[in-house]
Amino acid sequence: MNPVEPPAEPAGNGWPDAETALPSEPTRPNLTPREQLTEPYNAAWPARMPEPVSASGRPRWLTTGRVRQIIFLILSVVETLLVIRFFLKLLGANPDAAFTIFIYSVTELFVAPFEGVFPSPQTSGSVLDFATLLAMIVYALLAWLIVSAIETLASRRLARPT
Repeated sequence: MNPVEPPAEPAGNGWPDAETALPSEPTRPNLTPREQLTEPYNAAWPARMPEPVSASGRPRWLTTGRVRQIIFLILSVVETLLVIRFFLKLLGANPDAAFTIFIYSVTELFVAPFEGVFPSPQTSGSVLDFATLLAMIVYALLAWLIVSAIETLASRRLARPT
């Protein structure tokens, strides 16, 4: 037997014939050995999957759970960049290094509204950046507030009689 070729077809194709099948058994046409191997897998996946729809009739990706995930993903990215900025300043990283310049330039937009609120003590190149800490706290509270508002509005919409 050649290992590349499928095994020889046994007598009959392994599926019950229409006349001998019980009502609960499926009937299959005569299939080649290759079709016997691939047919169950092809039948499990339609050519195009229908788009899942939530109970409200909206696409499932637009549910409040998905919106919450997107908001917290954005928050996680921003918070991670701010934590890196905080530790670069705290440890006195070289401000001329490419990575430090990149982090400072990306996070400057997020920290700028909080600059000057508190003084930032510094000693020998190390800076305790309270503006970055304040930005992290405010953005976390803002994300939590937005998610809470969206979930409250969605729950009221579901509870309202139609």
